[in-house]
Amino acid sequence: MNKEVLIIDDDESIAWVVQKALEPAGYKVVSHTKLSSGLKAVKDASQLILLDLILPDGNGLDGLREIKSSNPDATAIMVTAHGKMESTIDAMKEGAYDYIEKPFDIEELKIVVEKAFKDMALREELRKFKEAEGEAPQIVGRSEKMLKAFKEIGRVASKDITVLITGESGTGKEIVAKAIHFNGKRSSEPFVAINCASIPKDLLEAELFGWEKGAFTGAKEKRIGKIESAGRGTLFLDEISELDLNLQAKLLRFMQDNEFTPLGSNKAAKADARIIGATNKSLKEAVAKGTFREDLYYRFNVVQIKMPPLRDRREDILPLAKHFLKEAQKKFETGQKELSKEAKDFITKYDWPGNVRELENAIKSACILSDGAAIEKRDLHVEEGNTYSIKEFLEDKLRKYLKDMTKLETANLHSAVMSEVEKALISIVLKETKGNQLKTAKTLGINRNTLRAKIKEYKIK
Repeated sequence: MNKEVLIIDDDESIAWVVQKALEPAGYKVVSHTKLSSGLKAVKDASQLILLDLILPDGNGLDGLREIKSSNPDATAIMVTAHGKMESTIDAMKEGAYDYIEKPFDIEELKIVVEKAFKDMALREELRKFKEAEGEAPQIVGRSEKMLKAFKEIGRVASKDITVLITGESGTGKEIVAKAIHFNGKRSSEPFVAINCASIPKDLLEAELFGWEKGAFTGAKEKRIGKIESAGRGTLFLDEISELDLNLQAKLLRFMQDNEFTPLGSNKAAKADARIIGATNKSLKEAVAKGTFREDLYYRFNVVQIKMPPLRDRREDILPLAKHFLKEAQKKFETGQKELSKEAKDFITKYDWPGNVRELENAIKSACILSDGAAIEKRDLHVEEGNTYSIKEFLEDKLRKYLKDMTKLETANLHSAVMSEVEKALISIVLKETKGNQLKTAKTLGINRNTLRAKIKEYKIK
């Protein structure tokens, strides 16, 4: 992002001080002493505006209204020597990002400017996501159970309440969370997701709350956490049952008071993110076992949306498959393809233990790997007898492998396992694509040069 700061202030000394402070930090600073010329210099939403409240040829609030009317995403910080509560409230009502009084501390200004650009970058990422997804992510379904879920999403989206989404793995819990966010009052703010099960427990607190410089070995600079990154948007906590009790207490404090303390800090910080949680386990059972706090359970369980497994809404399977096929054709430029009658019959009868995620992966893989215009059952690479996920399959195989190892303590286990799995995966996909490296790279989701390097490294023929 282009870090340009536009100053509209009749005090030239202010502009000079700000320029000297910000330019060494990589900011481009442009200044105007009149409102009229300053308004003409306003560019796109990548520009930060420092706007004085009182100018020789007009009022800064009027200027802010004009800026916002032509560019609602513009970010402006009001600056004034006449600090009054009414002025502050009016400025924030008109959409000012922040409000600072003269004489201001230059270090404080630098912090506000840095935070503004971080928020602007997050909004830009959000805009790109919306363009790619077509605003709110699309949830495909026409079954009675999905229509019930749609109604519940509609009821809670506009209400600023905590929501708990439950359901098996792969049922689309994060998509529901995004639908709630993008259809609610916070849709213009960031949506930040974190999977509590995918991050080691000793690192999860730092990821959530951030840290101060020197908080621990390796903390060479301050870093904001997911809660602060979410700002006034939505923080989605997937697999909340995996939070340890200590972290549950700190999360509860945030949900009660909107306060949290970064690692290495003795000062509480404020944030106003909406919390949406998700789990594929029973939190009520976790409370009974003593692994989940009862007070946090009731905080989350204000509204619960249950996502049904795919086997319980079979009428949605074919529409979903067609939706994923259309997406794959566009993304991978495979040309027009259709599911054969045999393939359609199979996917509607199969139980899909991995739910929507498994169906999506099977359809997209088949779209890439199938030779003709028709996708046959064999192209789906789904075993009818398979009742567990890839994760469960790998865990099962690894357990058997480790059981047979006699010198586990001396083995370079991680390197040995990962290289063998990667080599086997690349070999299988290369065989399926008949040696087409471009197709193989797209299927694996890696760069073609990376694939070539791996083929050479593993001596794959």
